[in-house]
Amino acid sequence: MKLKFKAVLAAAVTALTICAFAAGCTDKPEENNTPDYGTLSIDDVSVCITQDRSYTFAEIQPVFSKPDKAESLTYTYDTSSIKIEGNTVTPIKREDKEVNVRAKSEHFNVVFKVEIEYLKFAEDSTGLYDLSRFDVAQRAELCKEVTAATTLFIGDSFMDNYFIGEYMRGFAQGKDIVHAGISSTTSYHWEAAYSTVIGSTAPKNIVMHVGTNNFYDAQDLTSDTQDSLTRLFMLMHSKYPSSNIYWFNITQRSDTSYRQNVSETNAYMAEWCAKYGWITCVDTCSKVTTAMLRDGVHPTTENYKVFTDALVEAGCEITEK
Repeated sequence: MKLKFKAVLAAAVTALTICAFAAGCTDKPEENNTPDYGTLSIDDVSVCITQDRSYTFAEIQPVFSKPDKAESLTYTYDTSSIKIEGNTVTPIKREDKEVNVRAKSEHFNVVFKVEIEYLKFAEDSTGLYDLSRFDVAQRAELCKEVTAATTLFIGDSFMDNYFIGEYMRGFAQGKDIVHAGISSTTSYHWEAAYSTVIGSTAPKNIVMHVGTNNFYDAQDLTSDTQDSLTRLFMLMHSKYPSSNIYWFNITQRSDTSYRQNVSETNAYMAEWCAKYGWITCVDTCSKVTTAMLRDGVHPTTENYKVFTDALVEAGCEITEK
């Protein structure tokens, strides 16, 4: 009886199989019709905040492996430490801290970090921010004349009275202009000094030449100079949001030791500045030749006109007194 039962069962299975094939069925697995949304990745970002609550910002850049499946993201984070508006992160709390941020949508869920660095220039041990050999107080005194209509020239020796003073006696006549550059300064020095020098009144325009001494005096790395320059300008913008910032790109010297570093930094900064409406990179480097330099570094008095002409061409409006 058992053998007969097995035979009947086998026959039934065979019949079912034949029936299935007859109905058009196959032995392939059922296809998965769930859409492939790909993946989402977001790199960690960093921001800085100073003792007077000036700050830098960072742009969150979500990368969807399938761009056509991109979705709007909601960010969840510690709102007492940072703020996110759109895809821009700014710090709130003055402390060194890592903040986890969750980016979530219907089909994506990732976590990235925001690193907050609390900048305390007076406590820095590297020497990069040491202002002790500069007369910052005297420049701050000059800037007491700054009003909301002033165009303020600051930065390194290019904007120092010793070099630009004679030219300014003519060019600044009848104009609301103050110049308060400090010879031998780097972008690091100005990170620490700008708010003290400028004071509480936001000028109409802030015009800077800075960066050359990062290489020729501090022997800085190109990437570190780029970071310092962008950090300086972001701090300055957060402190004086109504001011237009103009940066003369770094002038090449007759000493070509750092020519490549200068060229790379100028190119990087031109691209960076172009992303924002509050800062303009003014290209004077391409217009200044070594024959126009008085000492292989600074322009002769008459050749400062190259700088002011380029500044006006870049859209800087200088108020008449």
